[in-house]
Amino acid sequence: MSGAVMAAMIAKARNRVSWYFTSAGATSKATATRYETPDARLDRRVFKRMLAFGAIEKTPDGLYWLNEERLADYRKESLARVLGILAIAGFAAAGAMAIGG
Repeated sequence: MSGAVMAAMIAKARNRVSWYFTSAGATSKATATRYETPDARLDRRVFKRMLAFGAIEKTPDGLYWLNEERLADYRKESLARVLGILAIAGFAAAGAMAIGG
């Protein structure tokens, strides 16, 4: 699977997870909501990454809420990661073309 396709799939999963909280109004500790672990493996993985990053926070009661400021940082970090991977792939392709003639 190409990097661009995978990046698009991850972005869609991130948007699905984010939408769950924004549509529920869970954008502060006071409005936190329950979150059932999604069936889709990619959505689970994205949720865990967002939680570890701080874009989603967990209350002591086990409820979750979307920290929109940290979400913006998470998106920037994700974009930087994707651009880095694409740059490396581009350099590898250029190197292969230079060697192959």
